[in-house]
Amino acid sequence: MKISIIITTKNRQQYLNRAVESVLKNSMLPFDIVIVNDGGGIIEKDVLPEFYNYKIINNHVSLGGNKARNQGVLAASGSLIYFLDDDDAYTKDSISEKFDVFKKNKDVGLVYTGVQFVLSSDLTKVKRIKSASNKPVSFHDLLANGNSVGPTSCAAVRKSIFISAGMFDEKLHAMQDYELWIRMARCCNVMSDGGVNVIYTIHSSGFQVSSKYKKYIESANYIAEKFKSDLLQLRLKNKFWSMVYFRVALSASHVSTTDKMKYAIMSFLHRPNFKSLVVLLPTFILKKIKPFV
Repeated sequence: MKISIIITTKNRQQYLNRAVESVLKNSMLPFDIVIVNDGGGIIEKDVLPEFYNYKIINNHVSLGGNKARNQGVLAASGSLIYFLDDDDAYTKDSISEKFDVFKKNKDVGLVYTGVQFVLSSDLTKVKRIKSASNKPVSFHDLLANGNSVGPTSCAAVRKSIFISAGMFDEKLHAMQDYELWIRMARCCNVMSDGGVNVIYTIHSSGFQVSSKYKKYIESANYIAEKFKSDLLQLRLKNKFWSMVYFRVALSASHVSTTDKMKYAIMSFLHRPNFKSLVVLLPTFILKKIKPFV
């Protein structure tokens, strides 16, 4: 099974080099590295760390992360696709530990890993660790409990199943990874590698799309409509919206205390739970309990 790494980027050469170097330090190397430059300055091979098989796609205008990743997958030679955002990095076992899961489990089409969180102001210091579950993740789990798989950099997929599931939905502006994992969980089994093999960068400037909490609501409405019959049939509508409002409340805590409290209460009303009440705490206390909310 050939492995391809898909890295999307735009005008972040220093981060891109860090991401590529982390791939090349792995105990197992990919067949190719596909870099999709989505509207940034032209990237040539000579500005990248030395590697024998790059494929570089330079989009002259930005097409968005979803389309860029889809482009990368379609250009890749591998039957196993590993995603990596340009500002994230792999550990030395990121590739091999996911590969082992695929090799031992032919019915698994999506493998994910746990996360080490670092700040952009100090990329060497791990501030928090989120371990992956040692249990398979189901379609039901994802609708009820949210994105337990994690962001795209955590994941690797079988290319054939990724394509048959419909690839990334290019209409979504947030939660696109989560929505894809839901669809893939319908087509295949989902497992973790049992490790903590991706280094996820939290930007001190807070510009990440994930911090723009109002986009969550728009995207959640789109996802809820897309899976409307499933949410009703499985009686998961309240759990789904409780999870969404909880995530929105956490994200809003950076910006608006009023919105944080509003969405925390909405989360609790849809599904009474202790986590939603904790979000009502003052943000400075919340950050001590849960860094990088």
